Amino acid sequence: MVAAVTTTVLIPEHFESDLAPRSGELGVNFIPYDPEGRPLRDPSGAAALFRWWIPRAQGDRLIETIPTLWWIHTGSAGVDHILTPAFLASNIQLTNSAGVHAVSISEWVVAAMLSITKDLPRMREQQRSRIWEKVERPELGRQQVVILGAGEIAGHISRRLRAFDVTVTAVRRRASPDARFDAVALVSDLPALLKSADWLIIAVPLTAETRGLVNRSMMEQIPSTGRVVNVARGEIVDEGALVDLLREGRLAGAVLDVFQEEPLPSAHPFWTLDGVTLLPHTTWRSPRVKERQLDLFLRNLRHFVASESLENLVDVRAGY
Repeated sequence: MVAAVTTTVLIPEHFESDLAPRSGELGVNFIPYDPEGRPLRDPSGAAALFRWWIPRAQGDRLIETIPTLWWIHTGSAGVDHILTPAFLASNIQLTNSAGVHAVSISEWVVAAMLSITKDLPRMREQQRSRIWEKVERPELGRQQVVILGAGEIAGHISRRLRAFDVTVTAVRRRASPDARFDAVALVSDLPALLKSADWLIIAVPLTAETRGLVNRSMMEQIPSTGRVVNVARGEIVDEGALVDLLREGRLAGAVLDVFQEEPLPSAHPFWTLDGVTLLPHTTWRSPRVKERQLDLFLRNLRHFVASESLENLVDVRAGY
């Protein structure tokens, strides 16, 4: 009898207790690695890598020292941190976790927008001070939202906002109709759209085309009552220009979950600027995200072992 071939798969050590019991039924051998990406057992012959947030240099080292790698699955939706010259020179298939975090992120976005629109912090402060003062606040309904991006996160945000009678326009490379949004426009239309936008929500992958896309001239198109929400990548926004526009009163505020440097330096103006709601890259975090992460990875692992097409396959040339 010919022994069954066992596929060796590198996994983050914090998932070992969840995945190890499945090794027999899947016909795989799981090798855990530590938070720095260092395998805890001999990784020779590994065919797949479930990549977490390990240093770029270590990611490259795994590619270079394990020539048998054929597939990498990343726990993130964005893949900009993976598309290094070493990876691009390989023939490794890459899948991402697009959609896994979308529910949590979209709920945070809507929560922040409602809190700002209704000024819940003021209500809390009045409660602490025992001040009985009736206020009148705008409604979220009938406001205009422009979402830069049209992926899973953008779709979940739109679904929730449209329930509040918000008009949502998605901006992407191709302006084909999409029932998840009220309208779909091209990136070239963005400056004109922003002139009547109450909110610009950034939910697009970081690529060569989107890096620095939301610059000073772009944000200057937004009315002074408008706000910027970034749940994508800090490098998409000119942070210096955003600070200046907020200080000058040219923008009413911003909701920021991602930054060019993380953790955000303690001296950065974002910490204390009026109108800024700062979220420490936390909108993706939810107890249910882990469940969805593992479900997606295990489905793809079954596809991989069976030599079937993989879900969430990344177009490395497009960057997402």
